[in-house]
Amino acid sequence: MVASDDDKPDCLTYCLQGSRVNLVSWGHEYLRCLAGQIGTQYQSRIEKSEPVEDILQLVDQIIPEFINHNEEAEAVDLLMEVERLSKLSDFCNKNNYERVCVYLLSCQAYAADTEE
Repeated sequence: MVASDDDKPDCLTYCLQGSRVNLVSWGHEYLRCLAGQIGTQYQSRIEKSEPVEDILQLVDQIIPEFINHNEEAEAVDLLMEVERLSKLSDFCNKNNYERVCVYLLSCQAYAADTEE
């Protein structure tokens, strides 16, 4: 999978064909690869007016794992890519809210408009 073409979402394709249960057991690098492919596929599906519910279910499994392992930046990036940043408040707590806020503030310069 590491040596596959960048345009082919092999990791995501195989994941969607499987049971989609307990993705965490596959390891952290797998989740990071999956998150990258989810972002790309989400945009592609939106442009083609295809359903995205299946990949959003994967996001719901990946985000808690990122947050629990102090990877708030990756969690925020994934939620921004799938246009679900409002879900971030469900995962913030007294231990991570400061890191989340600092990262969000650093991202604001890259937002396309003020509404984002």
